[in-house]
Amino acid sequence: MRKVNKMAKKRYNSKPLPKVEKGKIHIVNMSSYTRPEIKEQYNRDWVEYGDDNNYFDYLIDRYNGSPTNNAAINGIAEMIYGKGIDAVDSKDKEADYKEMKELFTKSCMKKICYDYKMMGQAALQIIYSKDHKKIVQIEHIPVETLRAEKANNKGEIQGYYYAKNWSEVTFKDSPKRIPAFGTSNSGLEILYIKPYRAGFYYYSPVNYQGGLQYAELEEEIANYHINNIQNGLAPSMLINFNNGVPTEEQRSLIEQNIQEKFSGSSNAGRFILAFNDSKELSASIEPVILSDAHEQYRFLSDESMRKVMVSHRIVSPMLVGIKDNTGLGNNAEELQTASLLMDNTVIRPMQVTILDELEKILMYNGIELDIYFKTLQPLEFTDLTNAITDAEIEKETGIKKDDSEQIEEEQINIEE
Repeated sequence: MRKVNKMAKKRYNSKPLPKVEKGKIHIVNMSSYTRPEIKEQYNRDWVEYGDDNNYFDYLIDRYNGSPTNNAAINGIAEMIYGKGIDAVDSKDKEADYKEMKELFTKSCMKKICYDYKMMGQAALQIIYSKDHKKIVQIEHIPVETLRAEKANNKGEIQGYYYAKNWSEVTFKDSPKRIPAFGTSNSGLEILYIKPYRAGFYYYSPVNYQGGLQYAELEEEIANYHINNIQNGLAPSMLINFNNGVPTEEQRSLIEQNIQEKFSGSSNAGRFILAFNDSKELSASIEPVILSDAHEQYRFLSDESMRKVMVSHRIVSPMLVGIKDNTGLGNNAEELQTASLLMDNTVIRPMQVTILDELEKILMYNGIELDIYFKTLQPLEFTDLTNAITDAEIEKETGIKKDDSEQIEEEQINIEE
């Protein structure tokens, strides 16, 4: 097995327990942070993503479990798609424009934008005509169902393997191989959309990688509180065993059993049931009172939210529909500045990467259109400082020249 690269992912594994002298307190390390790997296995034709080939599932869990991460991904994905794909020269090339709109359906493009933000990459099924001279249809394919084929001697990825659920794939299974775009005469190929990331060849890390552990922290805090409420509030406990000092092997076994049954947020509030021969030899359980526990959890909750926002490069939470109590970016002028900054530094680069790949499809069909995503920005939030030509103004505002002239005439008539 050859290790190609490493990605940041949070998993909980037990570390070897340290040696402890008799009579000393043994601190149980409930969890530890490890990083997953992108792995090539000699007996596999595809490249695994994550420790158990389940990194995409990990991202989905962090999306479902963290409300802040969920809102950020949804908000940014909607900004990327905006009001859909349009073309500056649509009126000059009506036939090409019609074909483009038939290929790039609203449903498909929305899914691509969503996958690209949430998973760091996206994929399209490219369906050709029988003579392979034209692309007749494109369909979204969930990127978590694909694994890249090992690169050939030239460093080219020539195919992707498909499985509906990779966690169920065994050594006896043979996932379906689909050629990569432009590498075969097959009627179906995969166009894989991902940005360049130095050191990452097969898969691209998400651009909010640094916030994943805080998304998980937010999830764990919520789990802890809800389980405490459901099971009855209880403080942390110090467990004393009064029947002698066990061997190191026995300690490890006891600690492992306690860790498996009582550690983690989902076990908050559980009670312990013990059976003893006598009161003198029974284990004693003493509460460890945390006088400022509520303040600690409030700090952790606020900190996890802030860190997730920073990882998504969200200047103002209001932009993705999250109420911000700090007072920053809440007035119209500050919100406009934040909106322009995010649009130019976060949204546009992702749109460009997606559009570059979509243009390959149009070029294959002999279509030359200047395509763009129509912005969601209110007209008063757009910045036309550097927009000189009609095409540049349209890309900034999403309004065509003829339409803008008509709007101006209607406004003049209303004023009169």
